[in-house]
Amino acid sequence: MPSSKHRWPLWPWLVLTIAGVVITVVAAIVGTAASNDSEAAPATTRVTVTATQFRTTTVTETITETPTPTNGPATALPDGLHKVGIDVQPGKYATPGPSGTNAGGCYWSRTDVGGGIIDNGVYRGPGTITVNTNEVVETAGCQQWNLMG
Repeated sequence: MPSSKHRWPLWPWLVLTIAGVVITVVAAIVGTAASNDSEAAPATTRVTVTATQFRTTTVTETITETPTPTNGPATALPDGLHKVGIDVQPGKYATPGPSGTNAGGCYWSRTDVGGGIIDNGVYRGPGTITVNTNEVVETAGCQQWNLMG
Protein backbone atom coordinates (compact mmCIF):
# COMPACT_ATOMS: atom_id res chain seq x y z
CA MET A 1 0.00 0.00 0.00
CA PRO A 2 1.50 3.21 -1.10
CA SER A 3 1.88 5.84 1.58
CA SER A 4 0.43 9.15 0.72
CA LYS A 5 1.81 12.04 2.63
CA HIS A 6 0.01 15.29 2.19
CA ARG A 7 2.42 17.88 0.95
CA TRP A 8 1.74 21.54 1.24
CA PRO A 9 2.10 23.46 -1.99
CA LEU A 10 5.24 25.56 -2.36
CA TRP A 11 3.82 28.29 -4.55
CA PRO A 12 2.33 30.45 -1.75
CA TRP A 13 5.71 30.59 0.01
CA LEU A 14 7.47 31.39 -3.24
CA VAL A 15 5.04 34.23 -4.08
CA LEU A 16 5.32 35.77 -0.63
CA THR A 17 9.11 35.63 -0.67
CA ILE A 18 9.33 37.31 -4.09
CA ALA A 19 6.80 39.99 -3.01
CA GLY A 20 8.84 40.73 0.11
CA VAL A 21 12.05 41.11 -1.90
CA VAL A 22 10.33 43.43 -4.41
CA ILE A 23 8.83 45.61 -1.66
CA THR A 24 12.22 45.88 0.07
CA VAL A 25 13.99 46.87 -3.20
CA VAL A 26 11.32 49.49 -4.05
CA ALA A 27 11.51 50.96 -0.52
CA ALA A 28 15.31 51.18 -0.76
CA ILE A 29 15.11 52.94 -4.15
CA VAL A 30 12.50 55.43 -2.95
CA GLY A 31 14.43 56.10 0.26
CA THR A 32 17.66 56.70 -1.67
CA ALA A 33 15.91 59.00 -4.18
CA ALA A 34 14.28 61.00 -1.37
CA SER A 35 17.56 61.47 0.49
CA ASN A 36 19.35 62.66 -2.70
CA ASP A 37 16.70 65.28 -3.50
CA SER A 38 18.50 68.47 -2.44
CA GLU A 39 15.61 70.78 -3.37
CA ALA A 40 13.08 69.00 -1.20
CA ALA A 41 11.87 70.79 1.92
CA PRO A 42 13.23 69.39 5.17
CA ALA A 43 10.82 67.20 7.05
CA THR A 44 9.25 68.93 10.05
CA THR A 45 8.16 67.29 13.22
CA ARG A 46 5.64 68.81 15.56
CA VAL A 47 6.04 67.94 19.24
CA THR A 48 3.51 68.98 21.85
CA VAL A 49 4.71 69.09 25.45
CA THR A 50 2.30 69.42 28.32
CA ALA A 51 3.82 70.45 31.63
CA THR A 52 2.02 70.54 34.93
CA GLN A 53 3.46 72.77 37.61
CA PHE A 54 2.57 72.56 41.27
CA ARG A 55 3.28 75.66 43.27
CA THR A 56 3.92 75.47 46.99
CA THR A 57 3.33 78.63 48.92
CA THR A 58 4.48 79.20 52.47
CA VAL A 59 2.15 81.33 54.53
CA THR A 60 3.49 82.97 57.65
CA GLU A 61 1.01 84.26 60.19
CA THR A 62 1.98 86.17 63.29
CA ILE A 63 -0.35 85.91 66.26
CA THR A 64 -0.01 88.40 69.06
CA GLU A 65 -1.29 87.13 72.35
CA THR A 66 -2.10 89.47 75.20
CA PRO A 67 -1.10 88.09 78.60
CA THR A 68 -3.89 87.35 81.05
CA PRO A 69 -4.27 90.16 83.58
CA THR A 70 -3.23 89.32 87.13
CA ASN A 71 -6.73 89.96 88.49
CA GLY A 72 -7.98 86.47 87.43
CA PRO A 73 -9.28 84.67 84.35
CA ALA A 74 -10.65 86.80 81.53
CA THR A 75 -14.28 87.03 80.48
CA ALA A 76 -13.52 87.40 76.76
CA LEU A 77 -12.09 84.93 74.23
CA PRO A 78 -9.98 86.35 71.44
CA ASP A 79 -8.77 83.91 68.72
CA GLY A 80 -6.25 81.42 70.12
CA LEU A 81 -5.90 78.68 72.75
CA HIS A 82 -7.18 79.30 76.27
CA LYS A 83 -7.22 77.07 79.36
CA VAL A 84 -10.58 77.40 81.07
CA GLY A 85 -10.26 78.31 84.75
CA ILE A 86 -6.76 79.77 84.28
CA ASP A 87 -6.89 81.98 81.14
CA VAL A 88 -10.67 82.43 80.89
CA GLN A 89 -13.61 81.89 83.21
CA PRO A 90 -15.90 78.91 82.68
CA GLY A 91 -19.38 79.63 81.37
CA LYS A 92 -21.38 80.36 78.23
CA TYR A 93 -19.71 82.62 75.64
CA ALA A 94 -21.26 84.32 72.59
CA THR A 95 -19.72 85.67 69.38
CA PRO A 96 -21.26 87.90 66.72
CA GLY A 97 -19.76 85.52 64.11
CA PRO A 98 -16.79 85.21 61.77
CA SER A 99 -14.14 87.93 61.66
CA GLY A 100 -13.39 87.35 57.96
CA THR A 101 -9.84 86.09 58.55
CA ASN A 102 -10.78 82.42 58.02
CA ALA A 103 -12.45 81.46 54.72
CA GLY A 104 -14.24 78.54 56.41
CA GLY A 105 -15.97 80.72 58.99
CA CYS A 106 -15.61 80.94 62.78
CA TYR A 107 -13.99 77.70 64.01
CA TRP A 108 -14.12 76.66 67.66
CA SER A 109 -13.14 73.55 69.60
CA ARG A 110 -13.24 72.29 73.18
CA THR A 111 -10.64 69.73 74.21
CA ASP A 112 -9.66 68.05 77.45
CA VAL A 113 -6.23 68.80 78.91
CA GLY A 114 -4.86 65.71 77.14
CA GLY A 115 -5.89 67.05 73.72
CA GLY A 116 -8.96 64.83 73.17
CA ILE A 117 -11.74 66.65 71.35
CA ILE A 118 -14.87 67.16 73.43
CA ASP A 119 -16.74 69.16 70.78
CA ASN A 120 -16.02 71.46 67.84
CA GLY A 121 -17.77 73.31 65.04
CA VAL A 122 -17.90 76.21 62.64
CA TYR A 123 -20.24 79.20 62.82
CA ARG A 124 -21.04 81.30 59.77
CA GLY A 125 -23.14 83.67 61.87
CA PRO A 126 -23.62 84.39 65.59
CA GLY A 127 -23.02 81.48 67.96
CA THR A 128 -22.50 80.34 71.52
CA ILE A 129 -20.36 77.76 73.33
CA THR A 130 -20.24 76.59 76.93
CA VAL A 131 -16.81 75.85 78.38
CA ASN A 132 -15.99 74.14 81.67
CA THR A 133 -13.05 74.20 84.06
CA ASN A 134 -10.09 71.99 83.02
CA GLU A 135 -10.94 72.27 79.32
CA VAL A 136 -8.98 74.01 76.59
CA VAL A 137 -10.94 76.17 74.16
CA GLU A 138 -9.59 77.22 70.76
CA THR A 139 -11.10 79.74 68.36
CA ALA A 140 -9.97 80.85 64.90
CA GLY A 141 -11.48 83.35 62.50
CA CYS A 142 -14.03 84.60 65.04
CA GLN A 143 -14.91 87.98 66.41
CA GLN A 144 -14.29 88.16 70.15
CA TRP A 145 -16.35 85.81 72.32
CA ASN A 146 -17.80 87.41 75.48
CA LEU A 147 -19.03 85.72 78.65
CA MET A 148 -22.83 85.91 78.81
CA GLY A 149 -24.61 87.20 81.93
